[in-house]
This record gives sequence, C-alpha cells and structure tokens, in this order.
Amino acid sequence: MTTQIMGIVNATPDSFYDGDPQNNLDKLLAKCRQHVEDGAAILDIGGESTRPFATPVPAEEEIARTLELVKAAHKEWPHLTLSQDTYKIPVAVEALKAGASLINDVSGTPDTEMFKVVKDFQAQIVITHSRGTPQTMTALTEYDDLMGEITEFLARKTDQALAAGLTKEQIILDPGFGFAKTREQNYKLLAHAAELKKLGMRILIGLSHKKFLSQTGEKPPKRKTQTLCANFAALQAGADILRVHDVRETQKVVQFFHELEENA
Repeated sequence: MTTQIMGIVNATPDSFYDGDPQNNLDKLLAKCRQHVEDGAAILDIGGESTRPFATPVPAEEEIARTLELVKAAHKEWPHLTLSQDTYKIPVAVEALKAGASLINDVSGTPDTEMFKVVKDFQAQIVITHSRGTPQTMTALTEYDDLMGEITEFLARKTDQALAAGLTKEQIILDPGFGFAKTREQNYKLLAHAAELKKLGMRILIGLSHKKFLSQTGEKPPKRKTQTLCANFAALQAGADILRVHDVRETQKVVQFFHELEENA
C-alpha cells in the first residue's frame, strides 16, 4: 500500500514551525486546502503545541482553536481522514462529533477512557512513545536499551488498546521522534526504525523540521532538505504514514521511493 501523507495544520500561536498569533479560520482552511491539493490523505489539526517547554492550554481553549476548523474541513472533504492532535478527552470527543475520525495522542499515556472514546466513535488512534510532559521530557532521556524500551512500550500500549475493544486496524504506532530523546537517540531510532515493523501495526513517522535535524545555526525553515532525506529513510524502514509540513515535496519523495521499489 502506498504510504499516506499526513499534513500538519497548527491552529496555535506558538508551534515551533508555523504557529501564528494571527491564525484564523480562513487562513487555516486555506492551509488545509493546499495540503489536500498537494496530496495529503490525512489532515492533522492541533490546538496545543507539544514542542519542548510549550505552555499547556486548557481543553476549552484547544476546542475554541480547532472545532470550527474540523467542522469546516469535514464539510469540504467529507471522505478525507481528519485527525485531531490531542491527548485530552473533551477535545477528542468534540472533534469526533464534528467529523474527525482519528485521534493523534502524543502524550505517551493514552488510558482506557481515551481508548473507549475511540471505540465508541469507531475511530482510530495514534499511540506515541513519549515520557513526561513538554515541560519535563528533555530531562527524561535515560535508556538502557533505546529500541527495546520503545518497542516494549508500544507493544504494551497496543495490548491495552486491544483489551479495551479496539481492533488492530484502529491502532497506529508512532515512536515519538523528538519526544524524550536526545539528538543521538533520534538518529539511532531512525537508523533502526525498521525494527518497529515486527509489532505488526501501521507505523507513523513524524520527522518534519525537528530540531535534531538541524545543522549548526539553522532555524526550522532551513531543515527542509534534511526532513526530506529523513523521510526517505523512514520509507525505507517501512513507514505507513509520514506526518509533515511540506506535503508537496514529500509526495515527490514518496512517489520516487515507490517507483524505485517497483523497479528494484
């Protein structure tokens, strides 16, 4: 199956790459439209930045930032997969009511209640490996066996989701690049990401403009080349979904990779 592209839509004033205090519904819907035209199969709409040291916002504020956008996107593209990037139950419920069909929970701690919500709406969930919170994750990077611990964590969370009544088709796993991992650990994770396929689940990889891809002195917009290279490595590792800001360029990478595979 061709790898799907998830286009990032940040309805936030403080996301590291494209947060904008002037975000409004028209601008955000235009970004969604561009992502769809460029080839995104999934739109991932988020109302709270999860970058390191980001300030958390209440569920009510997150809903206020995203709900109308989810409704408008669902009206314009009723058959497109809409994802709500949240770890809060009230936000997930409102998004699913409004037309979302995927919850992207980057907390690393989805519990039985979140799994139940996803089951009740017959939706899907992304389970991400992480530790702590955006305020504490950079201090929680000690691993005895990086790949072993990430794999064990994702396997355990998968078992919990299945025990809550979800099917394998409803579960997507994300190893959590940039979440509670050092630069070196992120590179090791990318180099060994193919090991995650033994879990037998769909794998989402989110590398877009991450800080660990930077060369000295570079800011996020300068990380596009490294992001595209990293996404090619993710494709080689068997990624099923790539979460990106640059949909059009990533689509070209995906097309190139699959044509290369077909002619190997």
